[in-house]
Amino acid sequence: MKLLSVLIPVGACLSFPTSSFAEPSQIEDPIIVTGSRVPIPLSQITSAISVLDEETLIARGDQFIVDALRQIPSVAVNRSGPSGALTQVRVRGSEANHVLVLIDGMEASDPFTDSFNFAAAASDGVSRIEILRGEQSALWGTDAIGGVIQILTEPLADDSSLRAKLEWGSFDTGSFAVSAAHAKGEQKVWGQVSGLQTQGYDVSGNEGEDDGFSHLTAHGGANVPIADNWHLQLRTRLQTSTSEFDSDTDFDGRLNDVERALDTDLAMGRVALVGHTDFGDLQHEIFSSYLNSQTRSGTSSSDGSRTKVGWQVTGGWRTNAISHRLTGLAEGRFETYENNGGPGAGQNQQQSNDMLAVALDYQGTAGPVVLSLSARHEENQLFANSNAFRAGLAWNIDALSGKFRASVGQGVKNPGFFELFGFFPGFFVGNPDLIAEKSTGFELGWDQHFSKGTASITLFTAQLEDEIFTDFGAFPATARNRSSTSTREGIELSGTFQWTQSLTSTGSVSFLSARENGVQEIRRPEFLASFSLFWSGPSSRWAASLGVDHNGEMQDTDFANFQRVTLAANTLVRARVSRKIGKHFELYLRGENLANTEFEEVVGFAGQERAIYGGVVARF
Repeated sequence: MKLLSVLIPVGACLSFPTSSFAEPSQIEDPIIVTGSRVPIPLSQITSAISVLDEETLIARGDQFIVDALRQIPSVAVNRSGPSGALTQVRVRGSEANHVLVLIDGMEASDPFTDSFNFAAAASDGVSRIEILRGEQSALWGTDAIGGVIQILTEPLADDSSLRAKLEWGSFDTGSFAVSAAHAKGEQKVWGQVSGLQTQGYDVSGNEGEDDGFSHLTAHGGANVPIADNWHLQLRTRLQTSTSEFDSDTDFDGRLNDVERALDTDLAMGRVALVGHTDFGDLQHEIFSSYLNSQTRSGTSSSDGSRTKVGWQVTGGWRTNAISHRLTGLAEGRFETYENNGGPGAGQNQQQSNDMLAVALDYQGTAGPVVLSLSARHEENQLFANSNAFRAGLAWNIDALSGKFRASVGQGVKNPGFFELFGFFPGFFVGNPDLIAEKSTGFELGWDQHFSKGTASITLFTAQLEDEIFTDFGAFPATARNRSSTSTREGIELSGTFQWTQSLTSTGSVSFLSARENGVQEIRRPEFLASFSLFWSGPSSRWAASLGVDHNGEMQDTDFANFQRVTLAANTLVRARVSRKIGKHFELYLRGENLANTEFEEVVGFAGQERAIYGGVVARF
């Protein structure tokens, strides 16, 4: 806790700028869908949460969701080269597969690789991103150790719209998006098709052939009323992508300039019946979702699928001045895995895993005070069962226009396919005796409203037990649970300020200590910072933004000699300028890495140089 004791006074100074408090009636209280098992107002959420709306995503000009996430406290991004390359996200010092990603309520991680493919996740068509930080497995199940990232595409306002975008720029990059939406009350229907193709650059640094990337994505949904107080929710997403890469063909720890490509096909969908029954005054949600992910590279391929079914019911009641809400959940999660290394390959195998879970989520509200309690029990077919709990408190103090929050929770990460079953006989074998990783985290926070902005400070600490790692000291190598404990602690600062009616800024600063058995963990910078400035002209025809994202120095492993190296800190500058033409059209110019910083986020993989893009948007 030494780091926290040093940073508390620093955080306090940064969090409370000199400004008048906002009147309670002036404070917006948006509805958040990820902070509980049912949507609730922001004022009732007891954990640290950040929201990126569609306006912010467009104004900053981030082509990919992962670049927009650089604005969020304690979110570290590691991209292995150009667009489309393997991209990992770590939240609060967690592992890359310790973050649960949901798209429109659908669990989006690849069942086979056990992580989400951020590389191909474009920001076009996203209406909002919610980032709930900290251990949340009692609410959302496995993977939610660092937090939960929910990507939403549902239109949030009643409107009918048609939108088209074309863009071209550096590295022979072209992209497009066409979307349509109609929303009126409970009736909503929307859809989009988008794509991107880029020649990229040579990630090996040997001045060889470029490593390009392409993707084509279609997504959509509908909310359809079918009876009084009942409606059907439909969601779907289809995606195909090809990512070219260089590999270490001579096993010296350095990339060789070779032609390799990874093809990925993703199909996912969700259907839910949502409604209200007068008997017992209960809200019901009966849901089913399916995901299939297929990858191919050379003669090797993998195929993973996940089916989820469940029933969630919510009831409320009052006792004197206290209002109560209780949500019960029962769900099943059924996964299949198929690995194919070519005819006769030793790694060829088919496996499956079934999981059943029950959970309770309670919230009690007494005036300005909110108490939340959650618990989850999961039965696993292949490994030991697991439990997770969470408790949180929020106290909205109107006199100060602020909210105090405190929470303690657990996050669980189940063993994955490779860890359980292995994939390279003679060199790596699976370990069927693995147990789930579990992290217990605590946080304290204060959210402050001012007449012209907001500020937030959060202190957190967490301990990870039974971490799964690869034991290269054994032959063949295998996966094991660590007997030591990994610790993570830090402080997060964020805020917004409206300087004038036309000028707004947002910023965040994060300090982090992530250590395993006392040794600093790789790819976890101890300092992160982001600053964004948004301006719009008096007539709203001109608009501009500036984004500055700083990634502190961090440790990584050089696989040429298996020694630790320090990757230098880097600062990436991006900007966007736009001009409306008439009523329906907009021209824009945007740039990435405008300072042309040389950087690596993974050893041996060169970061992208300066890039300039221009485009046109039509809205009807």
